[in-house]
Amino acid sequence: MRKSVVRCLVVLSIALVSVALAACAASSGSSGSAVPSGQAGEQEGFTPSLDTATKCSLSVAGSYDNFEALEAEFDKFNEYYPDVELSYTKLDDYNNVVSTALNSEDAPDIYFAFDYMMDSGSYKPVFEHAEDLSDSALGIDLSCVRPSLLCKDDAGACPMAPIFSSTSGILVNEDLFEKEKISVPTNYEELLAACDAFNKAGYPTPILTYNVASAYGHLVGELMYGDAAKNPEMVEKLNSLDPSAGEYMRPVLEKVNVMMEHGCFNLDVCNELEDGYNALILRFFEGDIPMALCSGDTASGTAKRESQSEAFSAHPFSYALYPFTLSDEGASLLDKPSVQFAVNKEGENLDMANEFMRFLVNQQELNDIARAKRLLTVTSDLSFDGAYAPFSKIDPSRVISTHEVGLTDGVTIQYRVAAFQVANGEASIDKAIAGYGTYEL
Repeated sequence: MRKSVVRCLVVLSIALVSVALAACAASSGSSGSAVPSGQAGEQEGFTPSLDTATKCSLSVAGSYDNFEALEAEFDKFNEYYPDVELSYTKLDDYNNVVSTALNSEDAPDIYFAFDYMMDSGSYKPVFEHAEDLSDSALGIDLSCVRPSLLCKDDAGACPMAPIFSSTSGILVNEDLFEKEKISVPTNYEELLAACDAFNKAGYPTPILTYNVASAYGHLVGELMYGDAAKNPEMVEKLNSLDPSAGEYMRPVLEKVNVMMEHGCFNLDVCNELEDGYNALILRFFEGDIPMALCSGDTASGTAKRESQSEAFSAHPFSYALYPFTLSDEGASLLDKPSVQFAVNKEGENLDMANEFMRFLVNQQELNDIARAKRLLTVTSDLSFDGAYAPFSKIDPSRVISTHEVGLTDGVTIQYRVAAFQVANGEASIDKAIAGYGTYEL
C-alpha cells in the first residue's frame, strides 16, 4: 500500500531547500451533473509497461498548500503499482526555490512548471531538467490535451504537460435569467441588452466584479488577445511598451466605456467586496446578482462555499461559468494552461515517473483530477462538468491560446489599468491610451 506523505515546508533559506522537497464535486446548486468517476482498472488506454512489483518512491513538488485531487490519482496508480510510494510536497516561495530544489540531492521527480517561465532566463534550470514529454518513446499520449494548451520550446520539445487550465468568464445565475425571460448573452450587443433588462427589473448590479485594476483582465482579456492573435506587428509593438501602441487599446476601452454608460456594473455594489475570491462568491450566492465576472480559478471555489452561504443553503439556484465576451462576433475560449507537470530527467526513478505521467495524461484521469479540484479540464471534453459545460459550445476556431499569442505580462498590466481607469471615471479614453507603457499594478 502507498504511504502518502504530504509535507508542507517552510523554506527558511536557500540552504534548507536541499532537504525540502501541492472539481467537479457534484454541486447541488450548479447546473449539469458530473460524469461518474471510473475505476482505475476500467480506464481505457493505460496498461502497465513496467514490472508491477517494482518498489520505489516518487515525489511531486508544487506550490499548492494541499493537493487532495492528486492524492486520489496516487491511489488509483497504486492499483497498478502497489509498491510505489508517491508523495506530494509544497515548496514555499515556489518560483524562487524550484531551480535550487532541482539541483539538490532531494530533487523532485515531477514538479510544477508554467509557460511564463519559458521566457525568463532565471528559470533556465526548470527546463534544463525537464524531459521532452512529446518524445514518442515515452508513450505519453498528449493528443487528449487541447492543442491550444501545449507549450513547446524553440526546438519543438514539450517540457511540460498541462494538468489544469483556466479562462475568464461570468458566473451566471441561470434561475434569474429564466425568471426574467432573458437569454444568457453570447455577444456584445446581447450583453448590453441583458444588462439593460436587469437594471430595468431592479437588480443591484447586472454584473458583479471585484473593482481593482488586476481584475479587469477578465473584462478585456478576450479582445486584447483576440486582436493581437490576428496581428503579429501589434504583438511586437505592445510588448515593447511603445507609447504609440496604446492606440491598440481604443476599441476595448470604448466598449468598456459603453458598458458603464449602460450600467452593466454598479460600482457601489462592487466596491463592497472585500476580495475577489471568497467575498465575490458569497455575494453572488445571495441570489440577487445575475452575473459575476471572474476567472475559472475563482469559479473552482464555488462548490466548497455553497454550504458557507446561508442564503444559498436556504434558496439554492442553478449556476455555471459561461463565456464572457465584448466581441460582436461571439464568444471565444481564452485558453490558458494553469498547473503543468514537468518530469525531472535526472530523477532516480525516471522510468516510473514517466509511467505515472503516462497514466495521468489520459482523458479519464485528467477529467477526474479537474473534477476533484473543480478546475477546467485540459481535455476537449468540456461538457463533462456542468459548471463549465457552456464552454463546450464554442467553435474550435474561436479558441485563443494565450501562450501562442505571446503577449507579455507588462502588456496585460497596461490594458487592465487603462480599463480600470476608464470604468471608474479616473481617465478619459484618450488619457488612458496616452499612459500606455507607464502603468504598474
